[in-house]
Amino acid sequence: MKRYRSLLILLLLVALAVGHYFYWYAPRERAAAPESGGLPSRLLASGAYDACFWVPYPHQNLGQLQGAVGDGAAWVGAVARVAELPPPVLPSFGPFTVPPASEIAGCSDLSGKRFLIVAKVYPVLSAVSRLSGKVAGNPWLAGGEVRDVTGDDQEQPAERVLTVVWREGYWTVSTGETPGLEPGGSPAAARPESLGIFRLLRDVSQFPLGDYVLQRESEDLVLALDQDNPPPPPEPDLPERVHPVLLAVAGPAWPASEPKPLPPAAFALFDLDEASRGARISSLGSLPGAAVFNAPDGDPRWGLPAQGIAGLVSKSLPRGHAAGWKINAVDEASLKRAKILAPRLAKLTSPKPDGQLGDGGRLVLGLWARPRPALQVVAEVRKILNGLPLVSRAQVRRWKDWETLLRPLAHCEGLELTATQAPPSFRLELQRCGSLSPGG
Repeated sequence: MKRYRSLLILLLLVALAVGHYFYWYAPRERAAAPESGGLPSRLLASGAYDACFWVPYPHQNLGQLQGAVGDGAAWVGAVARVAELPPPVLPSFGPFTVPPASEIAGCSDLSGKRFLIVAKVYPVLSAVSRLSGKVAGNPWLAGGEVRDVTGDDQEQPAERVLTVVWREGYWTVSTGETPGLEPGGSPAAARPESLGIFRLLRDVSQFPLGDYVLQRESEDLVLALDQDNPPPPPEPDLPERVHPVLLAVAGPAWPASEPKPLPPAAFALFDLDEASRGARISSLGSLPGAAVFNAPDGDPRWGLPAQGIAGLVSKSLPRGHAAGWKINAVDEASLKRAKILAPRLAKLTSPKPDGQLGDGGRLVLGLWARPRPALQVVAEVRKILNGLPLVSRAQVRRWKDWETLLRPLAHCEGLELTATQAPPSFRLELQRCGSLSPGG
């Protein structure tokens, strides 16, 4: 009997150990709220940087995401370039890709050269890591200065010095001048649980300033601007017979780097079928059906992929006008579809510089896509452009970034993104994706 009792105790201990691992360490979605008064919360509230993020249980939530995207660093880098933001810095923690922590926060300026990362590492792991770091002379774990090399195949490598410090029990990594973040002051208002927060404190591509909160809504993942009474997102009301696999609409913009306002524009990609094939521009094949919409006057804001080369090969690409838009397409079928779409797009943002607001406010950006077919079309365009010697590497990389971004979303049924000003709003929906894992 004693032997069976010992076996039961052993099995119970194993079960508890396994349960402990899966609850605290195994990849899974796990929502929480920033700890009031904690260093991450004070960093978010400091206002000392241009952009910040906060993630609960990053080793679990980001581990779940890692299973879906494969190369997490490449995916985050592609998302950052598409959004024109510095990629978040997540240094490794010893053998762990992401620190096993109850929360992590990071802030950076828009250049990415000055940042601060703060992680609340689990207490036992924190003590063991600091001790082992001192024994091994590893400044990543024990604290100290670390020389890090950044850059990729598109950029020249650059070395920077990072400072690792244990502060109030938090593991911190920084470069450049850091704020004080002393305890005290008025406590921040309690927040509902979420899967993450992104705080934008400086104007980027005309997106509204404020907190963007990631939450699960049934089968959908939603990243939305935190506001009391958000306006309803604008919808393009597309007829099914011309429904593109990807539609992007941009309203007029006034970025600081531009000498004059950018005009509105739109871009549509259609299904990969023989009826939606444009001009044959190389031995690699023909461009998928596509159309670009620009304002009738001034320089066009957007163009078709490899438009100059496609125009030379096909002599002239189809052009037309509808609902105030100037339209270029890769073939007559795409032009016909575009003319049907044009009145719907004019309701979202006026193509004429008359100050008219579209439905729901002045549109900054709208994006509607069916991720799986959109991924197939984007990959096809990237493949063709990559085989053309006269196409710039920057253009190829732009399409490669969209391919990288869409690949882990291919199991989602829909993607919708709308951002407006006057009133400000932002909402990104990944529809009916299930969990973050590849299997849904």
